[in-house]
Amino acid sequence: MSLSLSGVLFTIGNGYYSTYQLQKNLLIDVSLESNRVYAEKLAHMTESFLENAKSQLGTGAVFVAPMLERKVIQPAELQSGLDQIRNMSQGFNSVSILDRNGVILSISPKFIGLEGSRLSDSITSNFEDSSAKFIGPITGPTGTYLSFLSHPIFSKTGEYIGDLLGTIYLHENRFLDRLLSQHGYVDGSYVYVVSPQKDLIYHPLKNRIGEKVTNNEVINRVTKGQSGSLEVVNSKGVPMVTGYAYVKESGWGIVAQSPRATVLKELDRQLWLVMKQAIPMQILILTFIVGSAYFIARPLRQLAQSTTNRDRTIKIKAWFYEAYLLKKVIRKEIDFLNDKVSRFDEDRKKDALTGLMNRRAMDELVADLVAQLTPFSVIFFDIDHFKYVNDEFGHDVGDDVLKALTRIVSQKINDEGILIRSGGEEFIVILPGKKPQHAIDLAEEIRVLVAQEVIPQIARPITISLGVSNWNHTMEEGDAFKRADLAMYESKNAGRNRVTSRFY
Repeated sequence: MSLSLSGVLFTIGNGYYSTYQLQKNLLIDVSLESNRVYAEKLAHMTESFLENAKSQLGTGAVFVAPMLERKVIQPAELQSGLDQIRNMSQGFNSVSILDRNGVILSISPKFIGLEGSRLSDSITSNFEDSSAKFIGPITGPTGTYLSFLSHPIFSKTGEYIGDLLGTIYLHENRFLDRLLSQHGYVDGSYVYVVSPQKDLIYHPLKNRIGEKVTNNEVINRVTKGQSGSLEVVNSKGVPMVTGYAYVKESGWGIVAQSPRATVLKELDRQLWLVMKQAIPMQILILTFIVGSAYFIARPLRQLAQSTTNRDRTIKIKAWFYEAYLLKKVIRKEIDFLNDKVSRFDEDRKKDALTGLMNRRAMDELVADLVAQLTPFSVIFFDIDHFKYVNDEFGHDVGDDVLKALTRIVSQKINDEGILIRSGGEEFIVILPGKKPQHAIDLAEEIRVLVAQEVIPQIARPITISLGVSNWNHTMEEGDAFKRADLAMYESKNAGRNRVTSRFY
């Protein structure tokens, strides 16, 4: 009986432990992927901002060049032109013009009062090759911690005559605050940005901006140009679940992270609920084992009595049948726990909100297609301005919108492909064996269908931006997804609610 009870208790305990470990790994994997996707999205947005800012400075440099070529420079005209450039470039705290010697000829806003000042050699040395570049972070002439975006100014004859500088104050920049502080994470999650020199150039705690961090593996990786996700203990000794992405334009690293304790906080409560449901059945099983042990021992007692009494007429039933029943009970408990583990494994590959495949299941699907050399097309899309839906109507309505979009697209693609929710408001369609033109046509039909259907919860349609690409055996596995992702962001940058394709 002791052996039987020990075996059952061990099986139950091992089942709970396996369930706990499975759920813990699932939660951490989901959180790592969510933070990675979020960090990459912020990196894309930052990259777009810096590219746009560089383009605006280039236009501004052409605009002010004639003013600097005149024999007598008109300060009022130069100041007016500079004010126009700053108003056009909303991401900069200030914009200034330098001559070829590093002297500030004019600055906007004017109240900063640095006209006539010469920048230090450590700053002007960055302008020696007369090309557009990103500089910083450094401490500026007024003691402000900042970064520059510079663009050279050339005369009509192509002679280098100065630089146009856009300045970002890292402690008080509206763009960084708007982009990085207003995210949807709660419970201790936050975003920070590091420079190539491992200095914090954005952090929710303003007093940490400018701090150098060297004992953090995530920062070591992202400053080398890597992107990905990792569990790490941060510089304050707190275990974190982290996603990170590299911004090529500036060399910045964007890190989105959540405390590991917060990610696992819900797991204990969920495991207790599972135990509450399972304990009555387990008590019943243990009671049955105790009773079975009594009946298993009974024939032995009868045998002992018959030997003592020398009564050869007593018929004793074979005990192995009762042993068979015990085995059957244990098997039932094992099957019960295995069924739960199997369901947990299925849930691991399914998006809880929409019931679609998640990223993990998609990776397995794509691996099978690649192994079988089956060509496929892929469509990336996400909802335009979905943040405004959540802000205006709340996250519950946002969830309803995601479910409605799932229904619309699923009905459209039917059996042609597989719809996957990759995270947030982003979706992917895999079309095995479908040619690129078919994928483009289907993407356009999906776009039109979504834009026409009114979502009852928000009383209006939504729009989506789509990117289309393809894969065949001559390509690397990840190329199709990178190109589809880039195509989707091209759709967004081109005005949204459109389809863009990128094929070899």
